[in-house]
Amino acid sequence: MTELDNFKTTIIAKSKVTQGVYISNYKKLRDLIQDEDIASVSQRRVIDVVQTIDNRNSQQALINIAYIIRKKEGLAIQELEAFRKKNQELLKAKIYETNTKLIEKLPSYSALVDYTNSLLKAKKYIQYVINYLLLYYQVRNADLVFDFVLLKKDTKDDTKNYLYYNARTKTVHYIRNVYKTAKIVKPDGTTTGYGQKIIKISDPVFIRVIRILAKEQRKQNTPIVFLPNSDNYHIKKVTYEGLGETMYFKIVVAHFRSDPNMLKQISYNRGTDINTILESYDLESEPIKKD
Repeated sequence: MTELDNFKTTIIAKSKVTQGVYISNYKKLRDLIQDEDIASVSQRRVIDVVQTIDNRNSQQALINIAYIIRKKEGLAIQELEAFRKKNQELLKAKIYETNTKLIEKLPSYSALVDYTNSLLKAKKYIQYVINYLLLYYQVRNADLVFDFVLLKKDTKDDTKNYLYYNARTKTVHYIRNVYKTAKIVKPDGTTTGYGQKIIKISDPVFIRVIRILAKEQRKQNTPIVFLPNSDNYHIKKVTYEGLGETMYFKIVVAHFRSDPNMLKQISYNRGTDINTILESYDLESEPIKKD
């Protein structure tokens, strides 16, 4: 079995998309070390070749590949771990710098609310639903790829997300099985994550829009497709000033940064712990000062 074949067994529990990213990074790292087995070269050499790349996020991704392989083989990982931690601190500082510059540039939360309402008035119902979920449930791009169904029996495939309208109860069930933190495999192989998330939406305005779309779907006898895929291009096309999902999230977090209960709700909706939200997305968050 080749090192790559062995590595593939290590990441088998991850999603196919994530596996693809890991395998691509494995091949990149292998090219950098001149096609030798990653486990056969020293930690110092891995760090040196990775530092020839300017992008720190790319550095982290490649270091993580070597870390996983060496840890599985029972090899030393202390140098890689130290480099990862140092790089992470630099990345946090960069996030703070970027967020600080955004404070004066991004529109207000009320501007997003007004824009979403304007979509409703213009009868742009699909765009309204997408913006509504981004604004009020703080979802990611991939969460917006769902099947719109009218029967509960059509929500059983756990490899899909659903927007299910229950006409009897006049409630929308937003069911997410596939999203970034549904399943998290740690470097030591243990699995954690937030699992399936179901949010019940009973907002009468939103329900009215969904009823219109349900009627149209029945009439056409063809499923309504809200987004063809999670490509950021499609999301930006329908969001205010082409901001996209991440900027929407930063604006929402900035608006509710002083409301602990709302931050807890955002954490639940997003499937991300509050510390990560405040550290990476709060525009006014300051880095922790260490002695």
